[in-house]
Order: sequence, then C-alpha cells, then structure tokens
Amino acid sequence: MNRYSIFRHITEKEFEEMKVCLSGEQKHFRKNDIIMRHTDDNSSIGIVNKGIAFLLSISENGETGIIDYYEKGAVFGKLFSPDCDVNLYYIQAAENCEITFFSYDRLMNCCEDECAKHKKVLNNIVMDSLRKSLMHIDILSCRSIRGKLSTYIRYIRQQKDSDEFEIPVSLSDLADYLSVDRSAMMRELRKMKDENLISAKGSRITIIDL
Repeated sequence: MNRYSIFRHITEKEFEEMKVCLSGEQKHFRKNDIIMRHTDDNSSIGIVNKGIAFLLSISENGETGIIDYYEKGAVFGKLFSPDCDVNLYYIQAAENCEITFFSYDRLMNCCEDECAKHKKVLNNIVMDSLRKSLMHIDILSCRSIRGKLSTYIRYIRQQKDSDEFEIPVSLSDLADYLSVDRSAMMRELRKMKDENLISAKGSRITIIDL
C-alpha cells in the first residue's frame, strides 16, 4: 500500500467501525463516470477504497488537464481542491472505483468518545493532502522533462518503498499529469533506459541508478 495513505496505522476492522461512526456511504463508479463536480454544493469528501480517480480541470478554452490522481487510501473533495472560478474542476473515475463518502462536518467534529481511530484518520488526511500537493508542485517546478520524470519516479519509489513499481496511471495520463508532451516524454524515457538509469516495460519501472 502507498505509504502516504489515510489507511496507514488503521486496520480494516477499525475502518469499518469508523464508517459506522461517521455514517460513511459506499458507492461504486464505472470507468469515466463523474464522481463529483466542484460546482455541486456539497461538503462531502471521498476516500478511494478501490480503483483510481482523476481530479480534472477544464480551462476557459476547453482544454482538459489532470491536476491530480487518487489511488487506494487517498482522500478528495471540493474543500481539498483549487478554489478558482476560472476553471471547472471535477473528479472522474479513471477505472472502476469504490468510494466511501463522509460528511466533512461529521469528520471534523469527533464523535462523543473521541475515538483514537477517528483522530488517526484526521491526522492522515491532513498529512496526505499536504504531501501530495507539495509533491506535485515540486515536480512541476522542474524545468526539463528529464527533471520532472526523475523527480516523479523518485517520489513513487519513496511511496511504494521499492525500486521496482508500476506507475499508477497510463503513460499518456502521466504526460498530462507532468504537463509535458507525451512523445517528448517517451523519448526521454528511452534515453534514461539507454543510459542505464532505469529499466522500463510499459508502466513497470525499475530504478537502476537514478
């Protein structure tokens, strides 16, 4: 599991108890379904149980971009996304997803018992959201495609705690997430392979000397 997950330090039994405590509602979405529109007037947050979801942005001229993606254990919601009236934002299922929704107000106001599992989740949500935001800013601040790729790969290695891992999204979606041209990114990946920095087969990456 991703080391930056709100499920860390929480057992499945504790999470099931927490869903009851917080009146969580579980829903299923098919690939490409809209999970949440940020124009909706709701303060609920979602936790990914299965699958991957994208935070997408649509600009004034109709261009769509991937702002973030959410794996198992990640949290999303209108309150954790950009507050901007220029672009439209929405959450879309990148593949079949299972999402548990909680009321933000219910989450922020601990139950009467102030249970330990509730406090763990609150702490994990804060830390997860902060880390993911700073990670993406750090990646996008790199000026070259090589720099963005290398920084991203190092972050994924840290998250997965392994030198060998599967990139969670397709290479086309990764190029969108890194805000680079896909063809140029693929050329850079081939150069990194030729220089024996990484080994790559599809989305499977093995770090050799990076």
